[in-house]
Amino acid sequence: MKKPLLCLAASLLAVSFAHAKDGATLYKEKTCIACHGKDAKTPIQPNYPKIAGQNADYALQQMKDIKSGARNNGQSAAMKGVMHLVNDEEMKILADWLSKLK
Repeated sequence: MKKPLLCLAASLLAVSFAHAKDGATLYKEKTCIACHGKDAKTPIQPNYPKIAGQNADYALQQMKDIKSGARNNGQSAAMKGVMHLVNDEEMKILADWLSKLK
């Protein structure tokens, strides 16, 4: 296999792996659970947001803005430290999953 094809195959596997993960698994693995609680509605601090049921587009934009530094107010400093663990596809999966929680 030529090197470009090998790189393409590795990229496809990485994308497939991200798709294979579900929001609940990512929520735990990416440490969201540590601050927002097991159910995403019982945060460890009263000033941390309850994110269960949040609009998916809004949640996704907030994650992107915190990761890029476009949002740097409120509790975003706490989130900035962990957002490097989450890629764009994972953010979308998380946002979609959170939006479906009651």
